[in-house]
Amino acid sequence: MQKRKDQRTGTQTTDLGYSRRVSLTLEVLFRGKWRVHILCALRVGPVRLGQLARFIPGASKKMLTHNLRRLEADGIVVRRDLSETVLHVEYDLDDQIRESLFTLLENLANWGDSYLARSIQAESEEGP
Repeated sequence: MQKRKDQRTGTQTTDLGYSRRVSLTLEVLFRGKWRVHILCALRVGPVRLGQLARFIPGASKKMLTHNLRRLEADGIVVRRDLSETVLHVEYDLDDQIRESLFTLLENLANWGDSYLARSIQAESEEGP
């Protein structure tokens, strides 16, 4: 793989192709219906499966467990078994990706806000 200098940021990047890198990010982080909801819920810190089910009422515990296991296999989520006498498992974001994931989610939320504002403005300019 070739290294190249990004003209905008001045940093060295691996030349995978911009759209390919974006596609990879979307595939890993947002594959499936519930991953983005799980990632957003984990922003508050470690959560148990029951808490996660309350944060995301439309998802079954089976689907949440499936997605958590996939995120764990991808190295994004860490599963901690804190059981001593009672079953107690928590899920949290991996420390190495926490900050970059927060930044990505915040940027996505900001983009959504500006897109929504632009759409509302366009509708109001069109009139009834």
